[in-house]
Amino acid sequence: MNDLQNQVKGLIGGREKTYAEQLEEEVCSVFPSLTYTQRLTGCLCCMAVGFLLSFGSFLRFSKLLHGDATPFAVCFTVGSVIALMGTCFLSGPHSQVKKMCKKTRAGASAMYILSIIATLGLAFYGGDIKGQAGLLVICVFIQYVSIIWYTLSYIPYARDMVKSCCKRKCCGEEMC
Repeated sequence: MNDLQNQVKGLIGGREKTYAEQLEEEVCSVFPSLTYTQRLTGCLCCMAVGFLLSFGSFLRFSKLLHGDATPFAVCFTVGSVIALMGTCFLSGPHSQVKKMCKKTRAGASAMYILSIIATLGLAFYGGDIKGQAGLLVICVFIQYVSIIWYTLSYIPYARDMVKSCCKRKCCGEEMC
């Protein structure tokens, strides 16, 4: 849209589109619109491929224990990201990022992204770090926990139920 069109819109009561709206419009014009069935199929396929890659990374666990962390970390992390990206088929990438930044999900989203960065950082640059394998296992565990916590935020009262169950397990039923 050129400047003249934006000025005319401003004069007749319309508003200018934000950068994000313009970008979304341009990206959407490149990709065809999908039916609900196609979106669901795309989501499920991405999730299946992602989970297969993530779980398949454990076939490389022996390499991790012998000091070659890169194949395990990259395979696991790529699988994890592909699985999450599958949700973009359902709501769109812009909407997905907005949902990830909501107050209820921001902590889990940040923990997930930071654990991905830490996993890849340890794999590629942490060769001289003592206990690299243990640190990578911790980062992978944090990825799992944070993505589960993020996913539970979409189910009403799911987080409250998990907190309640954990509280009972940690404190004992008679103490809490």
